[in-house]
Amino acid sequence: MNRWQQAFRLSKFELIHSKKSILFLLFLLAPYSFFLTMSIGSYLEEHFMLYDIFFLLTFGVAAIWAKPKEYQYQKLSDNMWAQPFTVFLNQLPIPREIVVRSRFIIYFIYSLPFHLAVLVIMYSFAPELRQTLPPLEFIAFSLIWLSFGICYGSVYPASDSGDKVTNVKMAFYAVVLLGSFSLILFAVPYLSSYGLVGLTIVLASKWPIVSSLISVIAAGASVEFWMRYMKKHMNKLDYFQ
Repeated sequence: MNRWQQAFRLSKFELIHSKKSILFLLFLLAPYSFFLTMSIGSYLEEHFMLYDIFFLLTFGVAAIWAKPKEYQYQKLSDNMWAQPFTVFLNQLPIPREIVVRSRFIIYFIYSLPFHLAVLVIMYSFAPELRQTLPPLEFIAFSLIWLSFGICYGSVYPASDSGDKVTNVKMAFYAVVLLGSFSLILFAVPYLSSYGLVGLTIVLASKWPIVSSLISVIAAGASVEFWMRYMKKHMNKLDYFQ
């Protein structure tokens, strides 16, 4: 059987117990889509930063918030943080490559339909966006943000394998995360006179094919990198301590 098919069968155990969370994710679709759709016209004129922040949250963390608490990354012991179900799977005679792929499948099932639905709703109900981006250019814009969701979001399934996290390391991660977000949000308008979303609209308008190809390649490379990282990291951890 294909390894991805085996991984999908394994992921169904968690998905079956996550039906309420998936329904909750559909509930979240309404406020996220409403804000992004109703505000896009004003944003195209003013490029206010709140819109960029909300867009980053939508494609960066919104989908993962919906996961049940028992399947989220959490503290297991003094310094050990991990996703409990992943730790359990690693104690079974299951090839770790299958475990790794199953974690990424679950993330994609949560995120990709949600992100795609947000984009489709925006384009369907925001005439300003349709006037700015013809269909083919909107596809390029969508690929940019779907790929961003994959690039950024691949960290989540990779982190499920666990790590020993001290207070110092946690503080370092927080500083790096907030610092990188702040740098992007402030540097893009300063260097380009566009907001972050506005810049991706420009890229999709002027270079739709190039921006699409680069985005898709970056997403594929990110998944491959984090899958390799996760498998290598799991081989270093002792899950029987």
